[in-house]
Amino acid sequence: MGIKVKVVENGRLVLPAAIRKQLGLEKGGTLILEVGDEEVTLRSLEQVLDKVKATFAKYADLPGMSVDDFLANRRADSGE
Repeated sequence: MGIKVKVVENGRLVLPAAIRKQLGLEKGGTLILEVGDEEVTLRSLEQVLDKVKATFAKYADLPGMSVDDFLANRRADSGE
């Protein structure tokens, strides 16, 4: 179920206090707005970063994907 919000002067949205609290938003907080075909999604910056971390976490244990492997490959490429 959706929550009704108003668009006020200059296109600003007024988010209810309960939503701000749920997202951990304080004055000056950052939201990421994603526009779909027929929808708009608001996520906190922390939610977006958590999603990105989860996406890349599955690659962390693959051979050759560590920082040490990367640096070793760079050294080898440069002839060190």
